[in-house]
Amino acid sequence: MVDQSLTSTFESPDASLPSQNTSPASGGRTKLAHRLSVDRHVIFRLVAELCQDNVDHFYKCPTWTGYGARILDCCTEIKDAMPKLQDAVSQLQDVAPRYDYDDKTPGNGYRSLICIADTVLLHLVSLLKLVVEQRTQIMFRITHYCKELEAYGTVVRFLCESFSKTLLASSEMPSTSLFPSLEGSYEKYHQILKDMEKLDSSCFYGRPLGFQFSPSVSRVFRFIGIVLATYSLSWEKGHGALGSLINSGRFLLSPEQRASRIIKVIKEADITFCKGFWNLSEMGNHVPKWFCPNMAINELREVPSDGPLQLATVDGGSVHIHEPSVHTGKRPVKIRVLSFQSRIGISPNGLGARQPLSPYLLFHCHGGGYVATSSKSHETYLRVWAKLLNCTVVSIEYSLAPENPFPRATEECLFAYAWIVNNPALLGWTGEKLCMVGDSAGGNLVMSINLRLIQLNVARKPDGIVPVYTPFLFQYLPSPSRLLSMMDPLLHMGIVLRCVAAYTGGYAACGGQANPTQSETETKGHKSLQEYMEQVQKTQRIDFSSGSQSIVSLVNLTGADAHGFHTTDKKRQDQISVDLNQNGETSTSGQQKREEESEESEEDDNMSVSSVQVIADPLHIQLSMLFDSDLVDYLKNHPTTKSNIVVVDENGEEIVEGVEASEVDDICPEMEVVVDGAEEEQYHTSPSTPIKEQKPIPTSVSTNSFVGQIPQPVIQKRSLSQNLVDTAALAAGHALDNLSDWLDRPSEKQKLERAQSTRSQMHQEEEQMERKKNMLEELSSSDVPRDPLISPMYATDEMLRQLPPTYLVACHLDPLLDDSIAFARKLREAGGDVRSLDLIPSVPHGFLNFTLMSPECRDGAKLCLVRIKQALGITRDA
Repeated sequence: MVDQSLTSTFESPDASLPSQNTSPASGGRTKLAHRLSVDRHVIFRLVAELCQDNVDHFYKCPTWTGYGARILDCCTEIKDAMPKLQDAVSQLQDVAPRYDYDDKTPGNGYRSLICIADTVLLHLVSLLKLVVEQRTQIMFRITHYCKELEAYGTVVRFLCESFSKTLLASSEMPSTSLFPSLEGSYEKYHQILKDMEKLDSSCFYGRPLGFQFSPSVSRVFRFIGIVLATYSLSWEKGHGALGSLINSGRFLLSPEQRASRIIKVIKEADITFCKGFWNLSEMGNHVPKWFCPNMAINELREVPSDGPLQLATVDGGSVHIHEPSVHTGKRPVKIRVLSFQSRIGISPNGLGARQPLSPYLLFHCHGGGYVATSSKSHETYLRVWAKLLNCTVVSIEYSLAPENPFPRATEECLFAYAWIVNNPALLGWTGEKLCMVGDSAGGNLVMSINLRLIQLNVARKPDGIVPVYTPFLFQYLPSPSRLLSMMDPLLHMGIVLRCVAAYTGGYAACGGQANPTQSETETKGHKSLQEYMEQVQKTQRIDFSSGSQSIVSLVNLTGADAHGFHTTDKKRQDQISVDLNQNGETSTSGQQKREEESEESEEDDNMSVSSVQVIADPLHIQLSMLFDSDLVDYLKNHPTTKSNIVVVDENGEEIVEGVEASEVDDICPEMEVVVDGAEEEQYHTSPSTPIKEQKPIPTSVSTNSFVGQIPQPVIQKRSLSQNLVDTAALAAGHALDNLSDWLDRPSEKQKLERAQSTRSQMHQEEEQMERKKNMLEELSSSDVPRDPLISPMYATDEMLRQLPPTYLVACHLDPLLDDSIAFARKLREAGGDVRSLDLIPSVPHGFLNFTLMSPECRDGAKLCLVRIKQALGITRDA
């Protein structure tokens, strides 16, 4: 059988990685002591059976509201689509193994698409079984479940169409390459992507928004989606923040209207709007000083402009690094210096005891598509790294596009690097070990700096580089993982194209504004996204300037303690690597209380969680980690699936032959937290480290949320007050359904649209929309320079061989996943030093910015820290 797994389990003697387990389960969620495996074809059959069951019921018992007929039509469509989807998944399984990095590191865009399909299947099982169980009840929320099923039915339709196009495109690709040949014309490949963009992806921005990620991340994306849709009204119509907030409540109550609005914005917004969108994280600049370690030094400094700096070359000579001056002239390069302890060289005298110079230094470049964010907005994880590494962290505050396109950022970072290497003592560093790390665009910039050092023949290169979810190919070319951009809340292709064009200088050529003065003139009267949010906050009675009322609190997310990436479960903390806890971080009772309150939120009441683990056997789906006990109980008792469930160990090997209900109960004790070594290391590989003789089955985990899930009634006598609460909750649900239904009526939509008052205004807006559409087409067709400093995939083998040891980190559900895999393969084939390639499940592109909000993102940040320590040569006992 072909291997369709997404990541592998292996043992590393150098580092123990953080556990993938999340915070302790509650309610209907619990931990699996072992894993459950079920045949995929049985799940397909179960979905079809549940659909047919509902079709039969609503055909015999039609409802006067019309929603019964809609459920009937939706279930019929889903049932009819199952064979087509199953065939497409089977073909993807046949193709996927050819594109893995190696046998120990299975993972690529094809496998990610399979994981998305598995996620949708389990969502459908969960929704359909609830409809079957509750459709005869008086208080059945038929409106809610009808819209939920229609939303996921649309997702199924999209997957069927997109998978067929993906398989067709794969026939145009080289047999072992995730991307087309980088030589020659790209015109025919541009057409493939344009055909993909014709698909209606609005379904992913409504009710299923962020369904492929962990629930903690999905909550963040729902909030961002509402803010983005609301802000776009203010931008488009010129209304004030309060007015647009009041008049856009429908985005909160009607996910369908929110979806259509987001798609409209993504397709039509200019680069100024995109900058505001990406700068959303800047709203949380007050958060680090409340939730992260306090720094002895946290200053934005300027690199002295004393003329060119010299760096020694390999041949014994020297090369001059000139002050950056391209595009906008000379001005000082700014760097942010962070240090947890006072240290000689960076701390002024007279402040008490100062630590000696550290042998380590971390050089950081922040992400943000080259057009947004700053070193300040990335402090949430930089502060924790500075504390746990116990060394100076220097983050470069480089100039942003489109005002400062390539190569301005590379020049500034290179100049800062030269100054740091020549003046180590001024940063509390001995000059020994230096690691470069960058996320997203920052990772691309880190690679660009190193390639430039190689071009200049510089002798002193970093001791290691850690690119995190990095784009290595800026060209508008298809790959299977880039299809994920159609469903990604942050990294839609429309946004990416504008950022690429802004950075490479192509935005102005396509009709965008790269001139700051012009931009200010045309956007006069419109506030930036941050200004807009500040005005919204001023209209509230809550003081958002304090840490407790920060953006984190506003989203009602899981809190984090004062030490950063640490969960409230003490048992789990003790089992995380010693090198991650050597400073004695512990969680606070306050955080535990916040997490418990968060888990009891209204959204969590309507959401159950399950982890899907795609194993080497392509015929099975595994459930592991935090899971929905109600769903597992259903699967183990349903006639279709009960004989096809087996219990497997952490290596995917069957423990028992079949599973009876009692056996599953024995291995799934409520609230039991299991953290073993295999699970701690399940989402990383290290090609340079030999594995054991045993051959564990490579696995991948994708934590998913099942929207609309309501726990089954407990078989216990319920009190009158409990029944009253349940009835009140159902009544409130019906009220929300009715309000949402009212907002979706065509007549009310027309009333709510703050639209054109005259035909001439309507005509002008139509012309403006057409211009924006044409500009997007021009952006996709524009030629991005084939420069290795922009797209490292163009680097020659000779250059790649000279790169420092490289530790790559990527995400299974990231549209840029294939970039990391393709670059790792190219680097290895060129003779370069690929120390590790880590593929993290359940988290999105940009997960480092969500470490305070999501335990899964915190685990990802821990993994990055492990790789940084390895790059610096920090041992566990150091």
